[in-house]
Amino acid sequence: MKWIIGLLIICSSLFSNVIVVASTGETFEAEIALEASRCDYYIFFDNEGKVLETMKNPHKDVQGGASSKLVAMLKEKKVSEMIASNFGDKLIKQLKSNHIKYTIHKGDINSAIQSLKK
Repeated sequence: MKWIIGLLIICSSLFSNVIVVASTGETFEAEIALEASRCDYYIFFDNEGKVLETMKNPHKDVQGGASSKLVAMLKEKKVSEMIASNFGDKLIKQLKSNHIKYTIHKGDINSAIQSLKK
């Protein structure tokens, strides 16, 4: 039983540094999206730049509450940091209250990843 608990602790720590980028496309050559909550795609990667998941934004066209739905998804995926070109006030407040770091970066996704590695 103790080894299962130890394994769970190790596995949970492996996913604690998940970073997500709000993107206009599915590749690192795509531009970082202007709107964090209403971008086309999210690219999840680890702190070494390895892609963990790419997903189409399921909340892009919701009428209200896009930032709340986004933060719930980020918490579920154990995201520690989000990168976008712009963050709305509501989203910033929710990210802060959920201890998710946010970074403003303009340009392509590859340049953001390279700056995080430094």
